[in-house]
Amino acid sequence: MRRFICVVTILLSLFGAAVAQEKEPETAGEYVKRGFARSKKGDLDGAIADYDKALLLKPNDVLTLNHRGAARGRKGDLTGSLADFELAISLEPNNADAHVNRGLSLSRKGDADGALAEFNIAIGLNPNHAGAYNGRAVLRSKRGDHAGSIADYDKILAINPDAAEIYSNRGIARNALGDYAGAIADYDKAIALRPDYAYAYNNRGNTYGKKGDDDAAIADFNKAISLVPNFAAAYANRGLAELSKGMEREAEQDFRKALEISGSLKSMIETESNKIREKRKAQQKP
Repeated sequence: MRRFICVVTILLSLFGAAVAQEKEPETAGEYVKRGFARSKKGDLDGAIADYDKALLLKPNDVLTLNHRGAARGRKGDLTGSLADFELAISLEPNNADAHVNRGLSLSRKGDADGALAEFNIAIGLNPNHAGAYNGRAVLRSKRGDHAGSIADYDKILAINPDAAEIYSNRGIARNALGDYAGAIADYDKAIALRPDYAYAYNNRGNTYGKKGDDDAAIADFNKAISLVPNFAAAYANRGLAELSKGMEREAEQDFRKALEISGSLKSMIETESNKIREKRKAQQKP
């Protein structure tokens, strides 16, 4: 059975809406609002600067520490990120958001056990914390506990039945368990909620490919690429489906495009391509 690249959406904790300020902020709250608006726009340096100023005006504010830790984490400063979350937890041990954020940072550092502990604490504090269930679900899937992952996604969907990303993520877990019908049903739901959801098309294409329906798989990869023209995984996946159909030239074109975008796919493409070619040779033998 050939391997495709599925894309999991990881939900980060968010701390409410924010409105950009046209004048220079005067209060800690105004700096936090502007920092959050800057962070949403990708201006992480500006956001962190605003959170620094907010903390000068209102030291040890847990909400601001959560914000700054999240921005630091997005910049790749996991040490600074963890320091903010750990201070927030020391000040407010029952703050579920801080535990979730610390869990996400620990997960990125490779400390899966520590991350899982934080997600469990957050769920104990707030049984309706979607971010905690999602973080735990992703970790469970990485460890091969796809049934546990599905149980967590079920919890999130009970809280928010319109979460397209969660349907797609649950589809990946169902796909891993061989429940292709369930996986496709989840991707269908995700796409119905978000018709422009390129990841869901890619993931559904993967499942069609595992079922042996290469035509349906290619149609989904086509859609994913039309929505995200530089979607390396979708090019690689489409190439594998094309190769399975004997479309050598088209497959090589897609593999080249995938590697132009992401050279890290080289090993996977070579391994899976060899498997497909060997299978076709075996089928051609009298």
